[in-house]
Amino acid sequence: MRRALLRGFCAAWMLVSLSAGGAETPRPDEDWRTGLKANISRARRENPAAFIRFDTAAAQVDALDAKKRGPLAAVSPGLRALGPEALWPMVERLAFPPQEKSRLPSRESARLAFQVGLVEATGALRDLRLAPLWKSLLEGPDTQPQVLRAVAGALARLETLDAANALIAASKQKDARGEAAMEALGLCRRLVATRALADALDARPEREVMRRLAKALGDAGSAWAWKTSGVKTRSEEGAIRRVAAEALVRAYLDTDGDVRRAVSNALLRVDAPQTPTLIDAARLSAPPAQQAALDALAERLRHNPLR
Repeated sequence: MRRALLRGFCAAWMLVSLSAGGAETPRPDEDWRTGLKANISRARRENPAAFIRFDTAAAQVDALDAKKRGPLAAVSPGLRALGPEALWPMVERLAFPPQEKSRLPSRESARLAFQVGLVEATGALRDLRLAPLWKSLLEGPDTQPQVLRAVAGALARLETLDAANALIAASKQKDARGEAAMEALGLCRRLVATRALADALDARPEREVMRRLAKALGDAGSAWAWKTSGVKTRSEEGAIRRVAAEALVRAYLDTDGDVRRAVSNALLRVDAPQTPTLIDAARLSAPPAQQAALDALAERLRHNPLR
């Protein structure tokens, strides 16, 4: 009896050891790719026509690139017009790009426009299952700056705490990835993201960075954006708009010229109920020259054309 138990234990231990080291067990960082492949395969079985329509649209990218007027062809509108059914065909092209050159746009500018368009069109669907893909592209060393901006925006639009924290971490990098993440924090519309933007503005970085931070805070607190149906965390609206307004009023007196205009424009977009009180409080301790600037800001707010 004892020998039988011992043999059983040894056999079980060997099975566990073999399975733990077997090639069939996916690595943790590959699990999300396995999940995407499964969804793509299922979609291809259930709706092959969606993949055909996508391939037809993809074949038009070179023509769009030849007619472009700006730096990149506008690929996203045509892909969005395919509707939600194009999600998995687009994800397949992004996550598992084909190796055959015949399936890719011929020019480098067209390939870049195609990738940006794919991210924009797919990100607009706000599918939480794509969070690992967006984070992988955001962290990828070879992701081009134009794609980084689209990826950061796609991640931000998920409006999850995980997305916000990933963008906050990336925004601390002093490169194109950091710039893209910082600007996208305004699209995330989570309180933790807005506080990170406020802290960055309070640090009074260089002027260009302050302008981008002001715009991002305007995005985060935008009174118009909070009225749209896509916002997920309405319980945080009041706090986000207040934090944005507080940071912008604090920055207003420490700036001038185009940066002050950017801060003022952001305050008009946020249009937080507390803004007049914040301006009055700042006026009490401001010197006469700055009081006049605050009076001008208050007057502009009273006649806010964005309301």
